[in-house]
Amino acid sequence: MNFESRKLAINAWPESDRPREKMEREGARNLTDAELLAILIGSGSADESAVALMQRILADCMIT
Repeated sequence: MNFESRKLAINAWPESDRPREKMEREGARNLTDAELLAILIGSGSADESAVALMQRILADCMIT
């Protein structure tokens, strides 16, 4: 995901990149943790998509 897709609402993404559509097409096993969590939370904010938000949260929770 590039910088521009972080700011675009998921419904503005190509259908092939949208988590719900990807899950329907390819199954949940082919989604990232961030994509699965994004489906659960439903939306992000004006500043970042739900997927970008979940990527940030997951990164913050990683133990190094």
